[in-house]
Amino acid sequence: MTGTSLDGLDVALVEIQGSGLDISACFKGLVSRPLGDLGPVLLELSRGAAATPIQNMRAARELGLLHAGAVADLCAATLPAGATLDLVVAHGQTIWHEPGDPSAANGGAGRVSWQLLDPWPIVRQLAVPVLHDLRQADLIAGGQGAPITPLADWVMYRQPGQHRFVVNLGGICNYTELPAGCRPQQIQGGDYGPCNLLIDGLVQKCFPGRRYDRDGEIAASGRPNDFVDRVLRTQETFLLTVEKFDRQRATLGREDITDDFIELLVRQAAGDLAPNDLIASAVEWVARRVAACVSGAPCPAEVLIAGGGTHNPYLVDRIRASLKSTDRLLLSDEAGVPSQGREAAAMAVLGALCQDRIAITLPQITGADRPGTAGLWSFP
Repeated sequence: MTGTSLDGLDVALVEIQGSGLDISACFKGLVSRPLGDLGPVLLELSRGAAATPIQNMRAARELGLLHAGAVADLCAATLPAGATLDLVVAHGQTIWHEPGDPSAANGGAGRVSWQLLDPWPIVRQLAVPVLHDLRQADLIAGGQGAPITPLADWVMYRQPGQHRFVVNLGGICNYTELPAGCRPQQIQGGDYGPCNLLIDGLVQKCFPGRRYDRDGEIAASGRPNDFVDRVLRTQETFLLTVEKFDRQRATLGREDITDDFIELLVRQAAGDLAPNDLIASAVEWVARRVAACVSGAPCPAEVLIAGGGTHNPYLVDRIRASLKSTDRLLLSDEAGVPSQGREAAAMAVLGALCQDRIAITLPQITGADRPGTAGLWSFP
């Protein structure tokens, strides 16, 4: 998995037992790799920069080669003796996500999402089937194509007697709600707004040379207020995203949280807020959005957090402070899946479901009408 934040490639090894919706998943290992020189290329593509077909093809091939090497390294280090790798499930890098207006009646005609990847280096090096391009089946069925992890979260995290939320603190914050003992049709979830795209974007604008707020030190030195919430809710730029994750069940991506979007906040704050106060206010906004997401759940609820935002202790502390006193905040690690590897592990689970012809997206979450089996297969 490479996420919206473009902070690296995560590869998880997962052992699957059973079949169909009766599968269980056991996390076995994780490697993470930097994107290196490919990172800026992917970032420019995701910003809509002009690129020739051969530039797109070369970026896809390089990404495939990076995947192949990382998977090979992981298997060499952690694949149990005598075991063989059955398949690789690769999400690819989201370059553009355009799921359309959820209220429009155009079916899947205008709904597209581009996950850049050339799977053939993986097929060639590892001699195993590769599944990729997991979102199109949902989009063509009139859905948003996202979030696609809730059913995998159900496999990995559900508990008979515990109401749980799984919250991804990635570039975009999304969540899965798992009522105690729920079946797939009872799962809820969705995108809940920008997370690291907002916080890191402001850090990069206010503190040139820094890519992110290491250990949350900048935000911790600031004084948060409601500035970010007030500005975002009064600016036309943000009204679309407010409607998206508050009313329309639409999904978000880097194309929504643009450089112009970030610069708007910085300009509005100039003269009124010190840069560290602005970063602290952005963190506070994210924390309160997460708390609002889980506020209606029965008490007590467990909130399992995963993704890059878990490395920001200030953000984690503010989320904990914003939750109800009866809720428990846990790292995904405490449920058996490292927070860094949760999305990569989810890809493996989704691949196993696809192999058994199970639709991996849920109509109550994406809005799709009979999405069917997802993904494209490449065979050795």
